[in-house]
Amino acid sequence: MKKIIVDIDNTLWNFASVLHERMRKVNSAVILPSEWDDFDFWKSYMSARTFYSIIKSIHMDQEQFIPFPDAQSFLISLKELDIHIIIASHREKGTLDATVNWLNHHNLVFDEIHLSYDKTVLFDDCWAVVDDSPFTLEKAASAGIIGTGLKMPWNEHKDYTLFHNLTEVLLYLKELLS
Repeated sequence: MKKIIVDIDNTLWNFASVLHERMRKVNSAVILPSEWDDFDFWKSYMSARTFYSIIKSIHMDQEQFIPFPDAQSFLISLKELDIHIIIASHREKGTLDATVNWLNHHNLVFDEIHLSYDKTVLFDDCWAVVDDSPFTLEKAASAGIIGTGLKMPWNEHKDYTLFHNLTEVLLYLKELLS
């Protein structure tokens, strides 16, 4: 059985819009997500402590947000292809309940969930990674793993196969399976 790692934020739902909204409450000068061409853009606007506090608050509030329209069908289709789905996110362990409740509430199927700051520990026997992080996609490529995801301002100028929606990601993965 092939294993796939699927990120949550900016992969299964639009995390960037909520992050932008909450960051602007701290610093109204924060640029729009469409201008986030560097993954670490936030360092110009606030301290790491403030930034990570905002992220944790969003993750704790996860149940308030809706997934992308094709997230559910994407994951169901992966299961129908007999792929083992590992949902992996850079989140604190204390956000596990909110994360699992959100996944279950929206019928986002998975086999395992992994919350940590190092997804590479999951790379053994992994076939593919679906993520928006250029760091994770680069590490996947270096490990010989298929890396793909949704096209975002912070990853679109890198050398990855990226798409506008999860339906396109699924078609790409199906093509690689055949």
